Amino acid sequence: MISVKTNLTTYLPRVQRAVKKGTFTSLTHAGRAIRKTAQQSMREAKGPSPPGTPPHAHTGRLRRSILYAVDKQNDELVVGPSYNMVKRGGRPPWLAQMLEHGGTFQRRLTPKRKRRGRPRKGEEVRTVSVTYPARPFMAPALEKNLARFHREWQGTI
Repeated sequence: MISVKTNLTTYLPRVQRAVKKGTFTSLTHAGRAIRKTAQQSMREAKGPSPPGTPPHAHTGRLRRSILYAVDKQNDELVVGPSYNMVKRGGRPPWLAQMLEHGGTFQRRLTPKRKRRGRPRKGEEVRTVSVTYPARPFMAPALEKNLARFHREWQGTI
């Protein structure tokens, strides 16, 4: 009589942990690379940049507002300007979106005094339509790093 014993060991939980760890590491590296490329694309100069090129960094606020975050649960990466950091110092919160995509936006003007915020009761308020050309900085940063991500992801497990 022939007897055969087998011992099956499943490594599925180990493999899943390795995949999760590798994904998190790769996404973190990707976020850092996109952020750095976007920040470096903004040059310090006076005046507006030519349409179609990244915006100039006058004060550095937009450059510093670019953050990245990795969601471990859903394996997602978010990179871009922080709404709260852009709006500090009186900047309009839609500034980053306006620079990236361009378009027409409404500006409120209060001619009687130089004051930001809501107008007082009875104060005359005019709105002016202003068109801004696109000055993308996040999409080119992603495109510039895309080929690199594929190579880095291959050796993670």
